[in-house]
Amino acid sequence: MRVYCYVYDAFVQERKYERELLAIEHRITDLGLQGKIVRLALFRDPTDQIRREIEAGAKTVVVVGNDQTVHQVLNTVVDYGATLGLIPVGAPNVLAKILGVTKGVQACDVLSQRILAKLDVGRMNGQRFLTGVRFDQAITRVQYADDYQITSNRTGQLEIHNLCIESPKDETELADPLDAKQRVLLTTQKRKGLRTIPSTTQLDLQQFVVAFDEQVTAVADGVETEGKEFDITTEPGVLSVVVSRDRMFS
Repeated sequence: MRVYCYVYDAFVQERKYERELLAIEHRITDLGLQGKIVRLALFRDPTDQIRREIEAGAKTVVVVGNDQTVHQVLNTVVDYGATLGLIPVGAPNVLAKILGVTKGVQACDVLSQRILAKLDVGRMNGQRFLTGVRFDQAITRVQYADDYQITSNRTGQLEIHNLCIESPKDETELADPLDAKQRVLLTTQKRKGLRTIPSTTQLDLQQFVVAFDEQVTAVADGVETEGKEFDITTEPGVLSVVVSRDRMFS
């Protein structure tokens, strides 16, 4: 018998989601997927609650919420070897689109089919991220393989994709979540005659350092971090996650 732990984000408990949540709970019961419900609260770390449920026998932690909800449970799910499931409610839900999980009650059927994938997870200065990291400027040095680096002294944007930061239109906009690497995209503005056009450099790296001359803001899975130097690594295949046949990767 599979044992499930359902993690409800605080916002899904608002009145406007009441009908949708009720339909989800009825479908979970119909499919025989009942489990313990953990309700998140503002300014409270859910780690201990979820850890206790895993230690009590929960094998799958099902997030009922959005991308930020996933970020809150990611460390615990990986550290304790559980499987991540997703029932998308609200927004943003970039991850659900990539995994092929439709919003609301239909996600319960994806959960019941139990198709699993093992995804890579990124780390930035020890902090895990699943979708990616965006920096607020691209005047930087990216150092890799001991003696190699790329530098930029132009304005622009630096992004690191474990999956994709924005909702991808198709598979070509998605980094491979199974290749044990992070996709580095350095986009700067280049003058061509009277026009300014974007120029993008792409590297696929497992481990590297991003360095700046001044303090910058990095946003990883929606969470801001300040700093000048960021050590990026990849944990290959450490996240077991429920996907559908409509997922955006092989």
